Amino acid sequence: MGDYVFGGMVVLTYQEAKEKHGSRYGVDQALNRGELRHIGRNLYSTDDDDEQLKAVLKLYPDAIATGQTALYLHGLIDLPPDLFDLASKRGGTKIASDAVRQTFIPEEWLGLGATSIAHDGELVKVYDLERMLLEVMRSRNKLPYDIYREAIASYRKLAENLDIYKLEAYADAMPRGQSYLNRALEEVF
Repeated sequence: MGDYVFGGMVVLTYQEAKEKHGSRYGVDQALNRGELRHIGRNLYSTDDDDEQLKAVLKLYPDAIATGQTALYLHGLIDLPPDLFDLASKRGGTKIASDAVRQTFIPEEWLGLGATSIAHDGELVKVYDLERMLLEVMRSRNKLPYDIYREAIASYRKLAENLDIYKLEAYADAMPRGQSYLNRALEEVF
């Protein structure tokens, strides 16, 4: 099958990792030492979290970064997420990766606010700041409290740069969007 190389990082199948490290035990030891990282079913990487993110997004090009992953990519939180949050079409294929937390979104509002940003020289599909603000409001009870507070503090610093008309349009298109918009207006602006 051969190694896949993404931006200098090597992605290996389980069999390739086993050959490289001598045995199943060798693979386990490499995982424990941090030399190897598990990024999906039968997939391992040889580099850090940001490189893993690039690999995961290349492996699943139709997915859109959301949640903590998008907050990190936008610089709204400092710590990289422990799992990669990706949004995909409801009814679509389940991503078979232990490194991915997948959210299924109805097709009519999946692409709402989707954009691409540069991250370490790669273009990454991600929701824009306005859509992510509504997503933060929508999932505030699911986010760890410290991450929620950090994201809200970052949004307060950016408040004058956010497009209120975009926020209103997104809220109109999303189920319960007006309540998320009202909460965002109370907490951020």
